[in-house]
Amino acid sequence: MEQLKKYKFLSIHKWWLEIDKFLFFLILSLILLGIFFAFTSTSSIVADKIYKNDFVFVLKFLSFSLLSLTILFFVSTLSLKNLKTLSIVFFLLSIILLFLVLFIGVEVKGSKRWINLFILRFQPIELYKPFLIIVIAMILSFPKIGNLNVRIILSLIILGISIFLLLSQPDVGQSFLIAISWISIVFFSGIAFFKLFFIGFLILSVLALSLFFFKEKFFYIFKRINVFFDPTKGDNLQAERALEAIKQGGFLGRGIGEGIIKDKVPEAHTDFVLAVIGEEFGIITILIIFIISSLILARLYAKSFYENNNFIKLSVLGLATLYYTQCIINIGVTLRLLPNKGMTYPFISYGGSSMIGSAILFGLVLSMTSKNRQ
Repeated sequence: MEQLKKYKFLSIHKWWLEIDKFLFFLILSLILLGIFFAFTSTSSIVADKIYKNDFVFVLKFLSFSLLSLTILFFVSTLSLKNLKTLSIVFFLLSIILLFLVLFIGVEVKGSKRWINLFILRFQPIELYKPFLIIVIAMILSFPKIGNLNVRIILSLIILGISIFLLLSQPDVGQSFLIAISWISIVFFSGIAFFKLFFIGFLILSVLALSLFFFKEKFFYIFKRINVFFDPTKGDNLQAERALEAIKQGGFLGRGIGEGIIKDKVPEAHTDFVLAVIGEEFGIITILIIFIISSLILARLYAKSFYENNNFIKLSVLGLATLYYTQCIINIGVTLRLLPNKGMTYPFISYGGSSMIGSAILFGLVLSMTSKNRQ
């Protein structure tokens, strides 16, 4: 028993010595901020609407946060070889789940994006995204497959299958997110700019044509776009109240518990959590959250530029882009700069699937940026 305890202590000590501590503290600060805001700004009203108990929401958020930290720690301890093996296994598992969600998925507001796992309603795309990035980076950095053009075509086929499954749900927001992430990885792989421009234009054109020719399936997208450009054409209440709440909060906010948007917007604790935070704690708090996210992006980009291993370089750049693009989309929707996408802010918004997916993403990043990855 003593030997086991000593081994565990040495393993944790070794992990602590090797990880990027600055990056870890940035990630940890987001998790702690998410818990704090869940307790102070959203707990009572969400519990009132959903759970009929003041503490259930906070306990669920805390449980998911602890689970996320556990997953993050476990994934960050993986060697490079085990990380690749695990990524392939979970990539295949998650793409099967993405396919199954079309048949056994839970339908919410006209979309099938969730699978009921009894203890939670899970969204497979959150598991799929980080492992998709890893698999694409593996393909692009593996010279035995063929030249770069062959590898890009193969990765494009995988992206195409992914987007097809997502559009079948339908989920245009996540399709756009993984397309942008794929473009970023391919860009850093060394492709000629005009080729990347052509491929990027082709992907976005396919997305646009899919929306145009299947208007009935994507009617909600056109409705959101129309309302975004002309609020008189429909109900844009969520976005308008979110922006108004931030204005009311001003620079320093109205104070803990003084916000009213959480009473009036149904999904305030998920998609519009920044509006709740801005109203009670001020624009300065939103800026702090955004600065932390920007520091994470800058840290990962800086480390990747000095990385000799092409697989790690592409993986870290792709995961960083995936994370930061999602943050930008959430902020853009909150500030009414973008149409509503129904996308969470990693670790700040409530959502078990999103928190688990973010934990996997950052666990992978911590593993690949550690001093001894073997």
